[in-house]
Amino acid sequence: MNLDGMLRDKRILVLCGAGGVGKTTTAAALGVAAARAGRKVLVLTIDPARRLAEAMGLKENGAEPTSVPPERLYADGKRGEGRLDVWMLEPRIVFERMVRRMSATESAARTILEHRLYRFLSELVAGVQEYAAAEALDSFLAEGHYDLIVLDTPPSRHALDFLDAPGRLSRFLDERIISLFGPDSGRTGRLWQGAQALVGKVLDGIFGGGFAQEMRTFVAAFGGLFAGIRLHADRLREHLSSKDAAFLLVTSPEAAALREATFFQEALQAKGLPFAGYVLNRSWAREDGLAPAAALKPHANNAADTDAVSALEHLADVEDARAKAHQSLLARLAEGLPRGALAIAAPDAGADLEDFRGLVNLGDALTVA
Repeated sequence: MNLDGMLRDKRILVLCGAGGVGKTTTAAALGVAAARAGRKVLVLTIDPARRLAEAMGLKENGAEPTSVPPERLYADGKRGEGRLDVWMLEPRIVFERMVRRMSATESAARTILEHRLYRFLSELVAGVQEYAAAEALDSFLAEGHYDLIVLDTPPSRHALDFLDAPGRLSRFLDERIISLFGPDSGRTGRLWQGAQALVGKVLDGIFGGGFAQEMRTFVAAFGGLFAGIRLHADRLREHLSSKDAAFLLVTSPEAAALREATFFQEALQAKGLPFAGYVLNRSWAREDGLAPAAALKPHANNAADTDAVSALEHLADVEDARAKAHQSLLARLAEGLPRGALAIAAPDAGADLEDFRGLVNLGDALTVA
């Protein structure tokens, strides 16, 4: 399957890779291509560069996704049926949405959100980008408003941790903590009651009188969300392991980026996730047919012209060698890929990606490769 087919058939496309390889730009360009092909698309991104954010009209810290205006999406022709929304993941907002969605009533949600301990917990957990990515992806999949969600994962070797993030949250406040602080622990042994009293005394001594009771009230309210958190974790893993999902690794010719890509491929395969292939970014692998500078020699009319042509010949040799090296690298990436996986090179667009038209061009180039 090529990228065009992937964008038309998949429901989830996850992009992984090291920082600085153009992963966010690639995610945006693929989202643009899918929307222009007629799908309703959401791109979830972490921290796009300022010019990329401006090109897509992205609002910082927005509570809801931003829609790319149709006149921008279809600026070069007839409007289609596709739609493109973009959202910069804001952990605080994601966490609040989760509480409201999982609480039995609005009153129960307010009990959690207005509690002073909620601020501590939200900063501790929602500050982790991996958790925000997992919860946002699960939330939008459950709502069912989009045909395709493109997730730009955090630029880190730990990017795949978002798969385990909901489980880490539930383990942070697991049954043992609920039983210790919950108002009805069900345990009446003298040793257990002594443990509760000791912990309460220590917390009151550190944080002030009444803190232990505050903790019990908060845990009692928050504990009702645990079943939902675990359900979300299982549901998300099922989605990401299905034929509706694909993981693309974005890399560059830099040695460090290639090592990260190899690590990600091995991690995906170890987790049993659908590895879809590589996008080689910021390379010259598609720069075939470079014009030889020697063709200028007949036009050299004096010594200065001849010296200039010689300098251009040297530069052309360097560029040709770079293109051949990157083409060889692309061929090596393609070796041993699983059936159906791909290895393609993105054109070196440079400054052309500073506006929305550049994203359109990159998306078109990737989907016809």
